[in-house]
Amino acid sequence: MSRREHERLNSDRPVECRIDGRHFMAVLYNVSISGCMIEVPLNRVIDGDRVHLKDGNIRMSGVVVWHDERNAGLRFDQPLHEAVVRFLGYDPAKGEPLMPTDRFGRALPRLPRSDRFFSDSR
Repeated sequence: MSRREHERLNSDRPVECRIDGRHFMAVLYNVSISGCMIEVPLNRVIDGDRVHLKDGNIRMSGVVVWHDERNAGLRFDQPLHEAVVRFLGYDPAKGEPLMPTDRFGRALPRLPRSDRFFSDSR
């Protein structure tokens, strides 16, 4: 039986992180309505830390409920809306491909398929 109340979606997004005035970048590893897991620089968090995350205009805050050297689990202060969770994550079980994006999060167009780059034209 799982201890989690809500489904978590995988993610791989850089987020701004702030703890007691210290700022650094973290990676949002997975996310749900009620919490997330982040990857942080070595030994930056301890249980009970209040963490503020920012991804563009999306702001989340919560408390560290577990950690190891490079990862931490957060319980959000306020539940996220499902649309925000879907925006921040993806579900590989549903076969949703990861689309490459530019630095603003917009999907990049597909490149035309051409075999000419692989042909031997000597």
